[in-house]
Amino acid sequence: MSRCHFPARGLRRAGAVLLLCGLVLQGCAAFSKSRKLPADATAEEVYLQVVENYRRVKSFRGTGRLIIDTPELQTHAPATVLVHKPDSMFIKLEAVFGIDVGFFFADGRRFETYSPLENTYFYGDLSQMQALLLFQMEVSYDELMSSAVGTILPPFDSTFTMTPAEGAYRFDGRREQWQVTYWVDGSRGAVTRAEQRDENGLYAQQTFRSFRKVGGVWLPRLIQIDKPRLRERLTIFYDNVTLNRNLAQADFSMRVPASAKRIKLAPPAHDSSGHEAAQPDSRP
Repeated sequence: MSRCHFPARGLRRAGAVLLLCGLVLQGCAAFSKSRKLPADATAEEVYLQVVENYRRVKSFRGTGRLIIDTPELQTHAPATVLVHKPDSMFIKLEAVFGIDVGFFFADGRRFETYSPLENTYFYGDLSQMQALLLFQMEVSYDELMSSAVGTILPPFDSTFTMTPAEGAYRFDGRREQWQVTYWVDGSRGAVTRAEQRDENGLYAQQTFRSFRKVGGVWLPRLIQIDKPRLRERLTIFYDNVTLNRNLAQADFSMRVPASAKRIKLAPPAHDSSGHEAAQPDSRP
């Protein structure tokens, strides 16, 4: 099972279509039927309640608005997010008057993204996607898909403790140099807040609000991440969400302008001397 990481890295501006990717979240799997938690619920019972809430998500379509506010970039745009389990995701941002601004697509092996701000089309192996993330945090692809939907799991292993707090359940533990805390609403089986701290205090906070039940699943309409030291904030508010509807293959693609610069990102190749070799673009 993958674990949550919030490593600190410098901000890189490489296309607004990857803004959602900074949310560091976790995937979900199938477990037993959901039930009301007892007053003395164990950490395992609370964890499985969250898993049970999210396991029904097979496909997701959300439309709303995405807001990004950093010292380098301020963006407010309509957004469409599509997810089809197990491995397909598509994010599209639009400008005013419905003009397509950019997109991000991935299928678990490769990714494609177009940024009209630079008229640049990036594509390549999924392992190279990290180089384009605006909020520099290490995420697995499963975590990335969960970030788009708002389905995060609290960490669950012997290094974490759980205590009742603020009408919820609080999970506390460490991941590398970070102290991380998650708050779970047991009645809904959903994480409502997550924090990451270091020796200097709060580094990042995620909040999930305005929960609605869609297709039997509690999902947040508002997803927000704050990094107060860096004065960075990302917010997405879904005003329409549908689950488990058929998604056409054509919905997961967009036209790239012929004038766009094309850049292939691939793992570094090495020549016979052990030095990295240049990798020219093979895309016409």
